[in-house]
Amino acid sequence: MAKQLCPICSAEVTPNPRYPRYLCGGCASKAASANGRPLEFSNIDFSGGFAARFADTGEDYPSHECFIAGVKCHADEARFGGIVIQAVG
Repeated sequence: MAKQLCPICSAEVTPNPRYPRYLCGGCASKAASANGRPLEFSNIDFSGGFAARFADTGEDYPSHECFIAGVKCHADEARFGGIVIQAVG
């Protein structure tokens, strides 16, 4: 399988054809809203689902959109659980 790189920092990530533009853990941890507030993403419960909240207050964040280093990204539930963040475009 071909090498796959994080689209933000170019760090090598485990190749995954389902998520060709997914971010490395370091970049994913820097997710922020359009106005720069830090975000956290998680599964709703053991069976999955998607939840997003502002990291500074814990209040719900009603979107999948986030930004990392000025790059628009999309966070969502990964196929077998967990969260995947991919660069848009």
